[in-house]
Amino acid sequence: MSLAPDRRETSGIMSRACPLCGLRAVVPGPGDRAATASGPAGGPVPRPIRCSSCSLVFVDPLPPSSLQPDAYGPDYYEPWQGREAKARLALWRRRLGQIEGHASPGTLLDVGCGDGLFLKVARDAGWRADGIEFSPEGARRAAVRLGRPVPVGDLAREKVHCGPFDVVTLWHVLEHLADPAAMIEAVRARLRPGGLLVVAVPNLANLPMRWAYRLARFRPLPLYEEGAREPHVTHFSPKTLALFLRRHQLEEIEVRADRSALTPAKRAIDACAAGLSRLAGRLMTDAIMAFARAPR
Repeated sequence: MSLAPDRRETSGIMSRACPLCGLRAVVPGPGDRAATASGPAGGPVPRPIRCSSCSLVFVDPLPPSSLQPDAYGPDYYEPWQGREAKARLALWRRRLGQIEGHASPGTLLDVGCGDGLFLKVARDAGWRADGIEFSPEGARRAAVRLGRPVPVGDLAREKVHCGPFDVVTLWHVLEHLADPAAMIEAVRARLRPGGLLVVAVPNLANLPMRWAYRLARFRPLPLYEEGAREPHVTHFSPKTLALFLRRHQLEEIEVRADRSALTPAKRAIDACAAGLSRLAGRLMTDAIMAFARAPR
């Protein structure tokens, strides 16, 4: 993996506390180029590091460019309603089917609802579905699709959609957030007792995808690259995702594969990863999904 070494014996304190356990772990020492390199302003270069206590991987220091609304403009969403539309519709129907294996149609909140397609699929299936979107462009498209306004902003800061809801979904949201814990607390406050939280994130343990990337690009799959349009600043494995949810008093946690690849090549790699996961007894798909319940 493209990680700075996990060394506990060296000096220095992280500028960003671990989003899972809150520890300000020690950083790699002066001999490590990743630790000593400087950015244009003379500060440390953001890089992925592993918490020496809970093993969560996160980017430190936090890139100033992370999660900018203008990164999610018309060019970002155009493929969603163009060449990817059919595959995305199938994905949302499959995900809703998985939710309905845990809950009957009721009230649903989709946080980071994008262009609103999942909300429409849920509404057509009998759910009373609402959403909030960080990107003004995404919220505009969702509002057009749904025929009603969609709030713009961060659920952890906005006093909207206070619930309670039977189900709250976070589809590939947490990995982008500087403070994923604040988001989980905001979601938990909006769930009814026993309500269902569904979280999907990229899988840090996606070994087949890493192997395929190395073969195709002749370099490791990066966990963070300066200038990336939508950088991932927190990286979860099945173990750390379950631990993260458990630390926020969520119960009945189940982590499974999230087969969300859209292109034929990535779907083929993910199918191989699913087979290897069954043989190895551990999840190696490119993404994972967790179901958890609020305390009753």
